[in-house]
Amino acid sequence: MQEIMYKLIFTIIWLLNGLVRRPHMKKYKKTEMISSKNTSREKLLYFLAAFGMMIVPMVYVFTPWLNSFNMNLPDWIRLIGVIGFGFGLFLFWWVHRTLGENWSPILEIRKEHKLITTGPYKHARHPMYTQIWIWVICQWLILSNWAVGVVGILTWSILYFIRLPEEEKMMIEEFGQEYEDYIKRTKNIIPWVY
Repeated sequence: MQEIMYKLIFTIIWLLNGLVRRPHMKKYKKTEMISSKNTSREKLLYFLAAFGMMIVPMVYVFTPWLNSFNMNLPDWIRLIGVIGFGFGLFLFWWVHRTLGENWSPILEIRKEHKLITTGPYKHARHPMYTQIWIWVICQWLILSNWAVGVVGILTWSILYFIRLPEEEKMMIEEFGQEYEDYIKRTKNIIPWVY
C-alpha cells in the first residue's frame, strides 16, 4: 500500500508539471523564431533525457518490470523527495512565469528575445536546469528505485553537460557584453555556488 501512495504522489506532481508547461507551449508555438540549434543531436539529447526522466519512471509506476531495482528507502528520505519535488514544481512555475515568451524547449532565440535577469534569474543563469536536477534526484528518492535514479540522472547529465556550453555561447552571441556581465555576477544553477 505504501508504494502505491508514493507512486500516486509522483504521478500527481508529474501531471501538475505538465499543466504548468502547457500554456507556455501554446505561446511558444505562436512566437516567431530568429535562430535555432534544433539539430539532430539536440533532438537525440532531448529524447534521451525524456526517456530517462519520463518513460523509465512511468514504466516503474505502471508496471512491475523494474521492481527488482527497488531500494526500500525509509519514509523520511522519501518525504524529503516529495518536499523537494514540490519545491521543484514551484520553481518550474516561477521560471516559466519569469521567462514568458522568451521560453523555448530547445536552444532558440525568439523574436524580440530579451535577457531575463530577474526572479529566479537574478542569482542563477539557468534555474530551469536547477529545477530539472531537483526533479531527477527527487523522483529517485520518491520512487526509491535504482533504475529510475541512475537512468534519470545519467540521461539528464548527458543533455545538461552538452547543452549548457552551447546555450552560454548562443546567449553571448545574441546579447554580447550584457550577457558577459551577467555571467560575472551569477552562477550557472546554484546561486553563489555553481
